[in-house]
Amino acid sequence: MIGFDSKKTYPIGIDLGSEYVRLAQLGRNKQGLFLQSAGIAQKSAEIELNSPAWQRWAIDSIKEIVRKESFKGKNIITALPVYDLFIEPIKVPRSALERLDDIIPQKIHKHLPFPAKNALYQHVLVEFNENGSAETDVLAIAADRETVNRHLAIYEKIGFDIVGISIWPVAMIRSFTGFFCRRENEQDKIAILLSIGANHTNVVIARGMDLLFARMISIGHVQLEQGQMVQRLFSEIDACIRYFETGAGNVQIDRLLFFTGSGVSTTLCEKVAELAQKMQIPAQIGDVLSAVEINQGPTCLIDRRNNRIDWATTFGLSLDGN
Repeated sequence: MIGFDSKKTYPIGIDLGSEYVRLAQLGRNKQGLFLQSAGIAQKSAEIELNSPAWQRWAIDSIKEIVRKESFKGKNIITALPVYDLFIEPIKVPRSALERLDDIIPQKIHKHLPFPAKNALYQHVLVEFNENGSAETDVLAIAADRETVNRHLAIYEKIGFDIVGISIWPVAMIRSFTGFFCRRENEQDKIAILLSIGANHTNVVIARGMDLLFARMISIGHVQLEQGQMVQRLFSEIDACIRYFETGAGNVQIDRLLFFTGSGVSTTLCEKVAELAQKMQIPAQIGDVLSAVEINQGPTCLIDRRNNRIDWATTFGLSLDGN
Protein backbone atom coordinates (compact mmCIF):
# COMPACT_ATOMS: atom_id res chain seq x y z
CA MET A 1 0.00 0.00 0.00
CA ILE A 2 3.03 2.27 -0.29
CA GLY A 3 2.19 5.59 -1.94
CA PHE A 4 -1.33 5.99 -0.58
CA ASP A 5 -1.90 9.21 1.35
CA SER A 6 -3.67 8.55 4.67
CA LYS A 7 -4.13 12.29 5.27
CA LYS A 8 -7.73 13.56 5.19
CA THR A 9 -8.86 17.18 5.28
CA TYR A 10 -12.29 18.20 6.57
CA PRO A 11 -14.47 21.09 5.34
CA ILE A 12 -13.68 24.65 6.45
CA GLY A 13 -15.64 25.65 9.54
CA ILE A 14 -16.84 29.28 9.50
CA ASP A 15 -18.01 30.96 12.71
CA LEU A 16 -19.43 34.42 11.98
CA GLY A 17 -20.00 36.12 15.34
CA SER A 18 -20.88 39.57 16.65
CA GLU A 19 -17.28 40.83 16.69
CA TYR A 20 -15.21 38.32 14.69
CA VAL A 21 -15.31 35.95 11.78
CA ARG A 22 -13.23 32.81 12.33
CA LEU A 23 -12.27 30.15 9.82
CA ALA A 24 -10.63 26.83 10.69
CA GLN A 25 -9.97 23.65 8.75
CA LEU A 26 -9.05 20.44 10.54
CA GLY A 27 -7.80 17.17 9.16
CA ARG A 28 -6.66 13.76 10.28
CA ASN A 29 -3.44 11.86 9.60
CA LYS A 30 -1.76 8.84 11.20
CA GLN A 31 -0.95 10.89 14.31
CA GLY A 32 -4.50 12.15 14.80
CA LEU A 33 -6.23 15.50 14.31
CA PHE A 34 -4.27 18.44 12.94
CA LEU A 35 -5.10 22.05 12.06
CA GLN A 36 -4.64 22.61 8.34
CA SER A 37 -5.21 26.35 8.56
CA ALA A 38 -7.12 29.05 10.40
CA GLY A 39 -7.73 32.78 10.25
CA ILE A 40 -9.63 35.51 12.06
CA ALA A 41 -10.85 39.06 11.34
CA GLN A 42 -12.45 41.58 13.68
CA LYS A 43 -15.40 43.78 12.74
CA SER A 44 -15.12 47.56 13.07
CA ALA A 45 -17.32 49.05 15.80
CA GLU A 46 -19.14 51.35 13.36
CA ILE A 47 -20.45 48.45 11.24
CA GLU A 48 -23.99 47.51 12.27
CA LEU A 49 -24.75 43.81 12.54
CA ASN A 50 -26.77 42.29 9.67
CA SER A 51 -26.56 45.52 7.66
CA PRO A 52 -25.41 45.65 3.99
CA ALA A 53 -22.09 47.04 5.26
CA TRP A 54 -21.76 44.05 7.61
CA GLN A 55 -22.45 41.69 4.72
CA ARG A 56 -19.74 43.35 2.61
CA TRP A 57 -17.32 43.23 5.56
CA ALA A 58 -17.97 39.50 6.04
CA ILE A 59 -17.45 38.74 2.34
CA ASP A 60 -14.26 40.82 2.06
CA SER A 61 -12.82 39.49 5.34
CA ILE A 62 -13.43 35.84 4.49
CA LYS A 63 -11.96 36.31 1.01
CA GLU A 64 -8.85 37.94 2.53
CA ILE A 65 -8.41 35.16 5.10
CA VAL A 66 -8.71 32.48 2.41
CA ARG A 67 -6.25 34.35 0.19
CA LYS A 68 -3.62 34.55 2.94
CA GLU A 69 -4.00 31.16 4.55
CA SER A 70 -3.54 27.58 3.31
CA PHE A 71 -7.09 26.23 3.24
CA LYS A 72 -7.90 23.33 0.94
CA GLY A 73 -11.02 23.12 -1.20
CA LYS A 74 -14.25 25.13 -1.17
CA ASN A 75 -16.41 22.93 1.07
CA ILE A 76 -17.63 24.74 4.20
CA ILE A 77 -19.81 24.06 7.23
CA THR A 78 -21.20 27.07 9.04
CA ALA A 79 -23.74 27.95 11.71
CA LEU A 80 -25.98 30.90 12.38
CA PRO A 81 -24.56 33.27 15.02
CA VAL A 82 -25.87 32.69 18.53
CA TYR A 83 -27.96 35.89 18.49
CA ASP A 84 -29.76 34.75 15.30
CA LEU A 85 -30.79 31.35 16.66
CA PHE A 86 -33.72 30.92 19.06
CA ILE A 87 -33.56 27.89 21.38
CA GLU A 88 -36.12 27.07 24.06
CA PRO A 89 -36.74 23.87 26.04
CA ILE A 90 -40.35 22.68 26.02
CA LYS A 91 -42.23 19.62 27.24
CA VAL A 92 -44.38 17.61 24.84
CA PRO A 93 -46.66 14.61 25.51
CA ARG A 94 -45.03 11.44 24.22
CA SER A 95 -48.28 10.63 22.44
CA ALA A 96 -47.88 13.83 20.36
CA LEU A 97 -44.31 13.36 19.10
CA GLU A 98 -45.51 12.69 15.57
CA ARG A 99 -47.10 16.14 15.53
CA LEU A 100 -44.03 18.17 16.60
CA ASP A 101 -44.06 20.18 13.37
CA ASP A 102 -47.44 21.57 14.43
CA ILE A 103 -46.85 21.72 18.19
CA ILE A 104 -43.51 23.60 18.23
CA PRO A 105 -44.79 26.74 16.40
CA GLN A 106 -47.81 26.83 18.72
CA LYS A 107 -45.59 26.58 21.82
CA ILE A 108 -42.95 29.18 21.00
CA HIS A 109 -44.35 31.65 18.45
CA LYS A 110 -45.13 34.30 21.10
CA HIS A 111 -41.52 34.22 22.35
CA LEU A 112 -39.77 34.60 19.01
CA PRO A 113 -37.68 37.78 18.50
CA PHE A 114 -38.76 37.89 14.84
CA PRO A 115 -42.13 37.49 13.03
CA ALA A 116 -43.42 33.94 13.49
CA LYS A 117 -44.57 33.83 9.85
CA ASN A 118 -40.89 34.06 8.79
CA ALA A 119 -39.68 31.31 11.13
CA LEU A 120 -37.87 28.13 10.15
CA TYR A 121 -38.26 25.45 12.82
CA GLN A 122 -36.17 22.50 13.94
CA HIS A 123 -36.01 20.45 17.14
CA VAL A 124 -33.88 18.08 19.22
CA LEU A 125 -35.47 15.33 21.29
CA VAL A 126 -33.97 15.14 24.79
CA GLU A 127 -34.07 11.84 26.65
CA PHE A 128 -33.26 11.51 30.36
CA ASN A 129 -34.23 7.81 30.63
CA GLU A 130 -37.48 8.77 32.36
CA ASN A 131 -39.29 5.48 32.63
CA GLY A 132 -43.04 5.83 32.43
CA SER A 133 -43.06 9.60 31.99
CA ALA A 134 -46.01 10.89 29.97
CA GLU A 135 -43.97 13.84 28.66
CA THR A 136 -40.62 14.20 26.99
CA ASP A 137 -38.28 17.19 26.71
CA VAL A 138 -37.68 18.89 23.38
CA LEU A 139 -35.32 21.70 22.45
CA ALA A 140 -37.31 23.87 20.06
CA ILE A 141 -35.08 25.72 17.59
CA ALA A 142 -36.09 28.54 15.26
CA ALA A 143 -34.43 31.04 12.93
CA ASP A 144 -35.66 33.87 10.74
CA ARG A 145 -35.83 32.84 7.07
CA GLU A 146 -34.49 36.20 5.86
CA THR A 147 -31.52 35.95 8.21
CA VAL A 148 -30.70 32.45 6.97
CA ASN A 149 -30.88 33.64 3.36
CA ARG A 150 -28.64 36.60 4.19
CA HIS A 151 -25.97 34.28 5.56
CA LEU A 152 -26.24 31.87 2.65
CA ALA A 153 -25.79 34.80 0.25
CA ILE A 154 -22.44 35.65 1.87
CA TYR A 155 -20.98 32.21 1.19
CA GLU A 156 -22.54 31.87 -2.26
CA LYS A 157 -21.06 35.26 -3.23
CA ILE A 158 -17.61 34.00 -2.23
CA GLY A 159 -18.07 30.81 -4.25
CA PHE A 160 -18.05 28.29 -1.40
CA ASP A 161 -19.86 24.96 -1.53
CA ILE A 162 -22.05 24.76 1.59
CA VAL A 163 -21.84 21.20 2.91
CA GLY A 164 -24.11 21.96 5.85
CA ILE A 165 -25.50 24.48 8.30
CA SER A 166 -25.06 23.32 11.89
CA ILE A 167 -25.99 24.99 15.18
CA TRP A 168 -23.54 26.33 17.76
CA PRO A 169 -24.43 23.84 20.56
CA VAL A 170 -23.67 20.88 18.27
CA ALA A 171 -20.39 22.48 17.16
CA MET A 172 -19.33 22.90 20.81
CA ILE A 173 -20.20 19.26 21.49
CA ARG A 174 -18.16 18.18 18.45
CA SER A 175 -15.08 19.87 19.88
CA PHE A 176 -15.78 18.37 23.30
CA THR A 177 -16.07 14.79 22.02
CA GLY A 178 -13.26 15.26 19.49
CA PHE A 179 -10.65 16.59 21.93
CA PHE A 180 -11.74 16.08 25.55
CA CYS A 181 -14.13 13.10 25.68
CA ARG A 182 -12.37 10.26 23.88
CA ARG A 183 -12.48 7.50 26.50
CA GLU A 184 -15.35 5.07 26.15
CA ASN A 185 -16.31 5.39 29.82
CA GLU A 186 -16.76 9.18 29.38
CA GLN A 187 -19.42 8.91 26.67
CA ASP A 188 -22.27 8.28 29.13
CA LYS A 189 -21.30 11.04 31.56
CA ILE A 190 -23.14 14.36 31.45
CA ALA A 191 -20.97 17.46 30.98
CA ILE A 192 -21.64 21.18 31.09
CA LEU A 193 -19.69 23.15 28.47
CA LEU A 194 -19.03 26.89 28.81
CA SER A 195 -17.72 29.29 26.18
CA ILE A 196 -17.37 33.07 26.61
CA GLY A 197 -17.48 35.19 23.46
CA ALA A 198 -17.23 38.93 22.88
CA ASN A 199 -20.83 39.73 23.87
CA HIS A 200 -22.28 36.43 25.03
CA THR A 201 -21.65 33.21 26.94
CA ASN A 202 -22.78 29.86 25.59
CA VAL A 203 -23.93 27.15 27.99
CA VAL A 204 -24.37 23.59 26.69
CA ILE A 205 -25.16 20.41 28.60
CA ALA A 206 -24.50 17.14 26.77
CA ARG A 207 -24.11 13.40 27.21
CA GLY A 208 -21.54 12.35 24.63
CA MET A 209 -22.88 13.70 21.33
CA ASP A 210 -26.41 14.04 22.71
CA LEU A 211 -27.52 17.66 23.23
CA LEU A 212 -29.56 17.99 26.44
CA PHE A 213 -29.67 21.77 27.07
CA ALA A 214 -28.44 24.99 25.47
CA ARG A 215 -28.71 28.64 26.37
CA MET A 216 -27.04 31.90 25.35
CA ILE A 217 -26.39 34.46 28.11
CA SER A 218 -25.93 38.07 26.94
CA ILE A 219 -22.74 38.66 28.92
CA GLY A 220 -19.33 38.32 27.28
CA HIS A 221 -15.79 39.63 27.52
CA VAL A 222 -16.91 43.17 26.55
CA GLN A 223 -19.42 43.34 29.40
CA LEU A 224 -17.07 41.64 31.87
CA GLU A 225 -14.42 44.31 31.21
CA GLN A 226 -16.85 47.24 31.50
CA GLY A 227 -18.21 46.47 34.95
CA GLN A 228 -18.74 44.05 37.78
CA MET A 229 -20.58 41.45 35.71
CA VAL A 230 -18.66 38.30 36.66
CA GLN A 231 -20.92 37.43 39.58
CA ARG A 232 -24.03 38.04 37.48
CA LEU A 233 -22.69 35.78 34.72
CA PHE A 234 -22.06 32.90 37.10
CA SER A 235 -25.44 33.42 38.74
CA GLU A 236 -26.98 32.98 35.28
CA ILE A 237 -24.91 29.84 34.68
CA ASP A 238 -25.99 28.48 38.07
CA ALA A 239 -29.62 29.13 37.10
CA CYS A 240 -29.11 27.06 33.92
CA ILE A 241 -27.75 24.19 36.00
CA ARG A 242 -30.65 24.31 38.46
CA TYR A 243 -33.19 24.45 35.62
CA PHE A 244 -31.62 21.43 33.93
CA GLU A 245 -31.26 19.32 37.05
CA THR A 246 -34.81 20.11 38.17
CA GLY A 247 -36.27 19.14 34.80
CA ALA A 248 -34.08 16.05 34.46
CA GLY A 249 -35.19 14.50 37.74
CA ASN A 250 -32.37 12.48 39.26
CA VAL A 251 -29.91 13.12 36.41
CA GLN A 252 -26.73 14.84 37.64
CA ILE A 253 -23.95 16.70 35.81
CA ASP A 254 -20.63 14.83 36.09
CA ARG A 255 -18.00 17.26 34.76
CA LEU A 256 -17.44 20.86 33.65
CA LEU A 257 -15.40 22.03 30.66
CA PHE A 258 -14.56 25.69 30.10
CA PHE A 259 -13.62 26.34 26.46
CA THR A 260 -11.14 29.21 26.29
CA GLY A 261 -7.72 30.28 25.12
CA SER A 262 -4.54 30.35 27.18
CA GLY A 263 -4.93 34.09 27.86
CA VAL A 264 -8.13 33.77 29.88
CA SER A 265 -8.24 35.85 33.08
CA THR A 266 -7.40 34.28 36.41
CA THR A 267 -10.68 35.63 37.83
CA LEU A 268 -12.76 33.63 35.36
CA CYS A 269 -10.76 30.47 36.00
CA GLU A 270 -11.25 30.90 39.75
CA LYS A 271 -15.00 31.37 39.30
CA VAL A 272 -15.19 28.22 37.17
CA ALA A 273 -13.28 26.32 39.86
CA GLU A 274 -15.65 27.64 42.55
CA LEU A 275 -18.67 26.56 40.50
CA ALA A 276 -17.26 23.06 40.03
CA GLN A 277 -16.41 22.81 43.71
CA LYS A 278 -19.97 23.81 44.61
CA MET A 279 -21.28 21.11 42.24
CA GLN A 280 -18.66 18.63 43.55
CA ILE A 281 -17.52 17.73 40.04
CA PRO A 282 -14.16 17.96 38.22
CA ALA A 283 -13.48 21.03 36.06
CA GLN A 284 -11.16 21.39 33.07
CA ILE A 285 -9.91 24.23 30.87
CA GLY A 286 -10.46 23.26 27.24
CA ASP A 287 -8.08 25.07 24.87
CA VAL A 288 -8.62 23.42 21.48
CA LEU A 289 -5.59 25.23 20.02
CA SER A 290 -3.38 23.41 22.51
CA ALA A 291 -5.17 20.11 21.90
CA VAL A 292 -4.42 19.84 18.19
CA GLU A 293 -1.26 19.64 16.11
CA ILE A 294 -0.86 22.80 14.03
CA ASN A 295 0.23 22.43 10.42
CA GLN A 296 3.80 23.69 10.12
CA GLY A 297 3.16 25.43 6.81
CA PRO A 298 4.14 29.13 6.58
CA THR A 299 0.59 30.47 6.29
CA CYS A 300 -1.08 29.01 9.40
CA LEU A 301 -0.54 32.03 11.61
CA ILE A 302 -2.33 31.20 14.86
CA ASP A 303 -0.65 32.45 18.03
CA ARG A 304 -1.35 30.13 20.97
CA ARG A 305 0.24 32.51 23.49
CA ASN A 306 -1.96 34.79 25.61
CA ASN A 307 -4.92 34.04 23.36
CA ARG A 308 -8.28 34.26 25.13
CA ILE A 309 -10.31 33.68 21.95
CA ASP A 310 -12.19 30.40 21.99
CA TRP A 311 -11.97 28.36 18.79
CA ALA A 312 -14.17 25.47 19.96
CA THR A 313 -17.20 26.36 17.82
CA THR A 314 -15.11 26.93 14.69
CA PHE A 315 -13.17 23.69 15.17
CA GLY A 316 -16.41 21.84 15.89
CA LEU A 317 -17.94 23.04 12.63
CA SER A 318 -15.02 21.65 10.68
CA LEU A 319 -15.27 18.37 12.62
CA ASP A 320 -18.91 18.13 11.53
CA GLY A 321 -17.54 17.09 8.14
CA ASN A 322 -15.79 14.09 9.71
